[in-house]
Amino acid sequence: HGFVKRRAMTVDIFAAAEEAQRASCEGGSNDTQVLLVGAKQAGKSTLMRDFLGQTDDPKPTAALEYRFARRSAATGASSRVANLWELGGGTQLAELLRVVLMPANLCRSTVGITLDMSSPNDALETLLFWLDAVRRHVDVCEAQLRADPNANAGALQSLKRRDGDVWEKHADAAAVRPMGVALLIFAHRWDLFEAAFPEPEAHKLATRALRYFAHLHGASLICCHHRDKQAMGSARSLLHKHAFGASPNLSPQLEHSRPVLAPAGADSLERIGPAPSLAGLADGDATAAWQAAFEARFPASKRKEAADLSVVDAEQFAEDVIDELRRHKRGEVEQARRDARLRAQ
Repeated sequence: HGFVKRRAMTVDIFAAAEEAQRASCEGGSNDTQVLLVGAKQAGKSTLMRDFLGQTDDPKPTAALEYRFARRSAATGASSRVANLWELGGGTQLAELLRVVLMPANLCRSTVGITLDMSSPNDALETLLFWLDAVRRHVDVCEAQLRADPNANAGALQSLKRRDGDVWEKHADAAAVRPMGVALLIFAHRWDLFEAAFPEPEAHKLATRALRYFAHLHGASLICCHHRDKQAMGSARSLLHKHAFGASPNLSPQLEHSRPVLAPAGADSLERIGPAPSLAGLADGDATAAWQAAFEARFPASKRKEAADLSVVDAEQFAEDVIDELRRHKRGEVEQARRDARLRAQ
């Protein structure tokens, strides 16, 4: 994407500007929000740095890190800014979804759930956690919008139009439950999964299960690893599409013998098929069937990882500290815009 000018800077959670975000939304900003979540060391920083064209080794994410990328616009038009967020700390900081995802910016927001497929059972647990956490938070945001439909008519219409464009005429429209935000699922470190489970049937089960959960929630799914240039290129294109509204030509790849790429709306329950039957499981609950089949084939890891954040670590992200420095993020973006205007003169 040579036509994209990117500038990145990283700040800790202390500069996570909740009120600046709200001011941006209320001011009618068209900035997009892209948030990567997932397990610790799942590859979020690798995906983000690849998108930004950075080649140095990523550092561990402390809590909530912020970057931004700016797409150059035609002469006389405003540049488009994508606010790029990376949530560290595993599941323990899920409440910080509210810093990034706000009612007025839902229609311009994307969440990328990053899975570490070197540990597939843990990856499924991560996926299910974040699907639930994001949906619960987005439901609250949508309820706030519907509480004042006159004031929020534009935001509500944008949400309806975006979901309708993909799902209105889809055969599974009655079964699929889009999130209200664009959702991407990155099954990362796919090469390590294939090395640990070389059997084709394992690949088939894993890809079908992930396709099912992605499709059910209206998400795009991509299996990738950082040494696969084609897969990482597709991941980068997906992020670029949601950050800047570009329309990359991504052809679905649904065969389990190769890394899967299933853009939202390109898959179907018929293609995925039913989960393998297991004794003692009641018929009719497809979600429970796929979860049980996946967990039966890929047992939970025996090792117990240390907590992502200690109590002391968590306390330092208290509300008063966030409030103290919340202005930083907006100031950095505005400064970048002023610099761009000066260079254009």
